[in-house]
Amino acid sequence: MPIAFDAFGTLFDLNWLRGPLRELAGARGDDLYDAFYARLQPWTWLATAAGAYRPLPELAVQAFESAAAEVGAGVDAAQLAQRLTELPLFTGAEAALDALAGQRLAVLSNGTADGLHALLSRAGVRDRFEHVLAADSVGRYKPAPEVYALAPEAFGVPPDDVTLVSGNGWDSAGAKLAGLRSVWVSRGRPAATVLGIEPDAIVEDLSGLASELGTGN
Repeated sequence: MPIAFDAFGTLFDLNWLRGPLRELAGARGDDLYDAFYARLQPWTWLATAAGAYRPLPELAVQAFESAAAEVGAGVDAAQLAQRLTELPLFTGAEAALDALAGQRLAVLSNGTADGLHALLSRAGVRDRFEHVLAADSVGRYKPAPEVYALAPEAFGVPPDDVTLVSGNGWDSAGAKLAGLRSVWVSRGRPAATVLGIEPDAIVEDLSGLASELGTGN
């Protein structure tokens, strides 16, 4: 069964940004991260709903500018947005991908193709993925069904033959609404449905994925 991975918050740890932000903004670094995070995801939904799509790097710059204004921190928003291509893999992510060797894998993300290739290459895992599928190819963000449709189209299979792995509950629900199967990576959070939709499976972290899917080597 083909498997598509979300990137930000699933394979890659956004929380890592707190370190660079603390270096730049001192005691306001955590506030800056929280303000940025509170904007970025909802703004992708707003851009899609309003028909006002702009690529994630541009949206990230705008989110950092707005967040910095809120907390009173003087930062280079464009430089900070570039750090999104430097995020580290979550602990255990590479081993989890190793356990899935031989499976058909893709990344399915709200990022841009260029940004995702840079992120995956820097982490040394680009060669693990048959496809790198980015929202900018359809000019919409998840949970728009056009984004999820990229995976079955790329793999050449029906939607319910593809499993999306995501650390975001809303993303898991969006995949289900689009006809895909989904696995939610809980990372210690309690299970809670989105729109009453449950994932097909829940794993604590990526180390349990191969076993859950019955594809371990």
